[in-house]
Amino acid sequence: MYFCNKISLPNWLMSYLSYKINNSMNEIDRLQQLAGIVSEGEGEVKKVAVGHVDNERDMIAKQLYLIGKTAVDMHKMIKGLPDSDFPHWWQAKVVNAQNYLEGAKNYLDAELNAPRGEVPELPAEPENGGDDPSGVS
Repeated sequence: MYFCNKISLPNWLMSYLSYKINNSMNEIDRLQQLAGIVSEGEGEVKKVAVGHVDNERDMIAKQLYLIGKTAVDMHKMIKGLPDSDFPHWWQAKVVNAQNYLEGAKNYLDAELNAPRGEVPELPAEPENGGDDPSGVS
């Protein structure tokens, strides 16, 4: 094996370089296998799922169960307390939790129930010209 046509390397150096190149290639193959990268031919690479595969629906269902259980437990705890002024930071946590859950529910509701395909037409404006923009009258 020659690195160029003019220089000949000693056998011990050739063996060492060959060993290093082979080990490097084996290491690259091993890392690609761990990452789930599979070569499928000349220039074609495919990524496959290796190891952990998410079961997101069940994970979210479990989290929602735990959230509900915690909410029921807190509700029972509060019922036993006299009416008092709770710290603002604590009240904010409860309000934010409710807002986050409502936002997640609204997203899921829209994904599940949004019309697919054609967009329906909006109803026509009322005959009175819409004098009251508040819609109260």
